[in-house]
Amino acid sequence: MMKVSNNEMRKALWSTFWRSFAANAPWELTRQEATGYAFSMVPSLRVIYKDDKNGKAQALQRHMQFFNITNVLLPLVLGTSIAMEEENKANPDFDPAIINNVKVSLMGPLSAIGDSMFLTTWRVICMGISLALCQAGNILGPILFMASYNVVTIAVRWFGLKIGYEQGTKFIQRVSDSNIIQNISNKASILGMMVVGAMIPSYVVVNSPIKIGTGKSAVSLVSTLNQIVPSMLPLAATLIVLWMIRKKWKVSWILVTIVAFSIIGTWLHILSA
Repeated sequence: MMKVSNNEMRKALWSTFWRSFAANAPWELTRQEATGYAFSMVPSLRVIYKDDKNGKAQALQRHMQFFNITNVLLPLVLGTSIAMEEENKANPDFDPAIINNVKVSLMGPLSAIGDSMFLTTWRVICMGISLALCQAGNILGPILFMASYNVVTIAVRWFGLKIGYEQGTKFIQRVSDSNIIQNISNKASILGMMVVGAMIPSYVVVNSPIKIGTGKSAVSLVSTLNQIVPSMLPLAATLIVLWMIRKKWKVSWILVTIVAFSIIGTWLHILSA
């Protein structure tokens, strides 16, 4: 593909990169991220089409079609679209319909990868790292969370835009053929589940005042259960909630059940704070 290689294009790519952070701001039901996508494309389209108002208008219309993707991977698709818009401008035989076809074909797979790797894995890991500081009221808690999460995702955004622009769909095809993204996604999901599992003893609290025996020989039920399986009650509570989720209980009903059980259990002196 022919590229516009000048300072003006580099500035446009930087502007597209920064605009991509706001792509979800105008999200709406009918076109979802389309408005934000078109907004992010504007600086690059101005350079590519320059005085060609008709070409610029047609390009904006193309990018106002329905689109939705995990925002972290949005710049990767933006870079690919910019490269294809340059080819459309330079090559009269290029079919502009391919631009949206490629966007749509990338939308589903990249959304699945982005959701699993960043929203449900990396974000959970960062939360686990910083949560202890947050609970202690330490200001470093939220700072650590934002730093650890954003350093990685911002790097992914920038290199995604660069790779998408410089290599177009070739990089996506190579990665897809090698199955490397699927392997990384699976391993990241496993790591995320391990982090969540390790957080159970610290952040799921279930206490009981019940004691076994009488007088000075009475032994706490909780300490007895912990000798059998450490943190048995928090683990049991977590497994019950997991069972509810697998049975497709609504989150609101799960929360109501937990609150009701806590109140009734405390009133019957089965549970304690």
